[in-house]
Amino acid sequence: MRKIISAEEREKQTKRRIRILSIFMLVIMGVSSIGYAFLSGDQPGGGEGKNTDSKVKDMGGFWLYEENNEQFSFRTSPENAKNVSVNVYFTIENFYNRPLYIVSDNEAIGYEISSNLGRYSSKVQSACYGPCEKNLPEKNCTDNMIVWKDSAENKVYQMESCIFIEGDISSADAFLYKMFKLI
Repeated sequence: MRKIISAEEREKQTKRRIRILSIFMLVIMGVSSIGYAFLSGDQPGGGEGKNTDSKVKDMGGFWLYEENNEQFSFRTSPENAKNVSVNVYFTIENFYNRPLYIVSDNEAIGYEISSNLGRYSSKVQSACYGPCEKNLPEKNCTDNMIVWKDSAENKVYQMESCIFIEGDISSADAFLYKMFKLI
């Protein structure tokens, strides 16, 4: 059997429960805010979601740059990309509303370039540098063209409207970082 309590006592118990619950909720909100402040700050050593540069974030396996609500991703860190020689005079403005032709047998590098620069170009298309037997347009250095060549040495250089990227994915990312003025 339940103990019979007066309305006054019942109201007192209800107010006490509400006070305890309110204090508990305030403590949870305060602790979570403090935890977020400590865990979301810059920490050395990188890691998922940590800043490695003021503009490029390490997302654990790839690096993310955001500009004008658009995200650009790279497979090479800005620190490693700085080691690649990039000698180009083009800027991102050279790709605005102009076709971009990419010559690459490496799909990853072709994708990396087209996904980051393609949003500025009027179209992105695979092509051949000079004559070829593939069913692709044959282009020369009068067109905006990026030519990737497999090489032991990583470097990027320009001749007329052709940009030659030699090496691996870090060369392509170094070029892209340079286009976005990140290195």
